[in-house]
Amino acid sequence: MTAKNSTARPVRARNRASIRPMIAALATATGCSAWAADPNPYYFGGSQGVTHDSNVFRTPGGPSDNYSSTGLLGGFDQMISRQRVYATANVDLNRFQDQQQLNNTSYGVNTGWDWATIEKLSGNVYARLNQNLANLNDNVLRPSTERNLSTNKQFGARARWGGAAALTLLSSYGHSSVSYSAPVYRSSASNQNSFDVGVNYRVGAALVVGSVLRFTRTEADQALIQPNGTSLSNTTTGRSIELTAQWDASAQTRTNTRVSWTNQTNSGVSSRDYSGLTGSFDFSYVPTAKLSFTGSLGRDAGTNSTSITATDIRTNTLIAGRSENSQVANNLALGVNYAATSKINVNAGVQYRHSTIVDALNAGTLGSSREYGDMSRNMSLGANYAISRNWSMACKLAHIERNVGGTLPFKYGATTANCSTQYTLR
Repeated sequence: MTAKNSTARPVRARNRASIRPMIAALATATGCSAWAADPNPYYFGGSQGVTHDSNVFRTPGGPSDNYSSTGLLGGFDQMISRQRVYATANVDLNRFQDQQQLNNTSYGVNTGWDWATIEKLSGNVYARLNQNLANLNDNVLRPSTERNLSTNKQFGARARWGGAAALTLLSSYGHSSVSYSAPVYRSSASNQNSFDVGVNYRVGAALVVGSVLRFTRTEADQALIQPNGTSLSNTTTGRSIELTAQWDASAQTRTNTRVSWTNQTNSGVSSRDYSGLTGSFDFSYVPTAKLSFTGSLGRDAGTNSTSITATDIRTNTLIAGRSENSQVANNLALGVNYAATSKINVNAGVQYRHSTIVDALNAGTLGSSREYGDMSRNMSLGANYAISRNWSMACKLAHIERNVGGTLPFKYGATTANCSTQYTLR
């Protein structure tokens, strides 16, 4: 719920000085000189944040509320010869002032191993586990006000062959799953597996081109709820061929371009299928040592799957159902970062998103598929202050607006203001 200082680098802790000679001796015996240089890369600490949210449920005219987040964090990051192992963990106690039914405990664990051989092989293995209050504004139709904890699990591996050579071969595999605590949302649980293989070629000092074949498979056991109350499963299969290019136009400017032919099919409702061009363009520009700009423009297809609770405005009746749809989304984002001083960093960003949705909700009297638009705008302004080696502080002001069309149209706005402080013992 609160921002963490992810840039902190661990150093020796004072209470482990007595074991340094043993660790150094072990590192020397095993040939791990990097370990000997920094035998104690651990850190731990705590954080405290407060947030005001003008529309906590992301509903038209929804109530405002304040909540606090009290957390503990820790981890390590260690080089061992050519290898690197790391792990971070945090847990936060989140308490709301008025909407106390939303009180929750969020946590996150991230661990991995970056490996490399003497020759041209390198890669990494990773695993992540997170629990937090689900984003209520991600629903296709009017969101529910019920507390809903989202649990996300991920693991995967990547491999790279080529080293500093002009030709590089790449491959990766990933698995992710999501589940929800609220009974009305549990049908939204899904599992996804993805695999890709590609090649990069360095044309010159400033240009790298590549091609990637990507495959994804997403399974939802209860993808659609029929008018008679029965549910249907759905499997979404995605295939894409991607052409990529990274161009360093100058020492200050870098661009990344992707053009893809994407084909997505569904075992349930064929109206959610998609075939066509997708892609993205990203750039970064660093005119001075203190100032940097970033931007992205993208068009992507995907499955937006969610349970909803909505009111049919024609009959004024409550409808609980499941909406899983094929979604084509266009995104535009711009950001700026300014290092005001050696300790104070200011950042700002804007994002615009427009989605074309083919809705496949079968609940109540709503009937079958239809197409409509979903538009959102986000703006943010933040600042980070490194008070000392161990203390840091961050504040952020953000505003979101969303307008959804269709049979059950709705729109809302929400403003959040957050400040947090963190102490890390390194």
